[in-house]
Amino acid sequence: MLVDFHTHIFPDALAAKTLPRLSHIAYDSPYYTDGTERGALDAMSAWGVDRAVVLHIATKPGQQKTVNRFAAEVQARNPNMLCFGTVHPKDPGAADEIAEIKAAGLCGVKLHPAYQTCYFGDEAYFPIYATIEKAGLPLLLHAGRDPVSRENFAPADQIAAVARAFPRLALVAAHMGALGQTEPAERYLCDLPNVYFDTAMSSVYLEPGEYLRLIRKKGADHVLFGTDCPWNTVENELGMLECLGLTGEELEDIKWRNAERLLPQGDL
Repeated sequence: MLVDFHTHIFPDALAAKTLPRLSHIAYDSPYYTDGTERGALDAMSAWGVDRAVVLHIATKPGQQKTVNRFAAEVQARNPNMLCFGTVHPKDPGAADEIAEIKAAGLCGVKLHPAYQTCYFGDEAYFPIYATIEKAGLPLLLHAGRDPVSRENFAPADQIAAVARAFPRLALVAAHMGALGQTEPAERYLCDLPNVYFDTAMSSVYLEPGEYLRLIRKKGADHVLFGTDCPWNTVENELGMLECLGLTGEELEDIKWRNAERLLPQGDL
């Protein structure tokens, strides 16, 4: 079993212009699908992915309902695509939207503080986190810097503060907790039992030695395999992961068991 816990797709009408724009912002990063639902399904088949967690982002207030409707439609069409909904922290209806996300059968909530220009640790957004915690949904966020912004809207110390304030909230700090910055991820996040990491883009941003050290310190039972498709591939991400010297049990945890434990019961 292989679960890719970090993927993205876009509506067909937006994908063709969205991917080149995001690629340019990210220093002309390559992309490996066309960004569409069909393209992602073809990649899953070619790359040996059994389930994909598809992450959706509301990039401005007022957009969350439209994005969540799209996410629910994608999941309804494709039982092997497990979609996260989203809220925009600055939208007055953000906390209320969590109930709609759960009612739609979506598997969690995705935030991207840099795209949403919202500091993750801002206490103004704590009611949203409290509502997600109460709903029993996992919250996945882009952790650390992003090429879209010079500012770090989700530093590891802010993620840690939220995790401590909401100890029953399962927080997935994407990109191994800090997008290539192992020191703050190690210092602030590795000892928190409700914080998980995903591996998305680690083959690009981490050296093997620091990658292995970070997995060992966090614990393989708190790491989820992810590619960030369309921005990377299973060949790149799993290939590097399998060269680190992890045990077979650790690899199975990362590849699918942790996803099974973390997702709402029955989703996987």
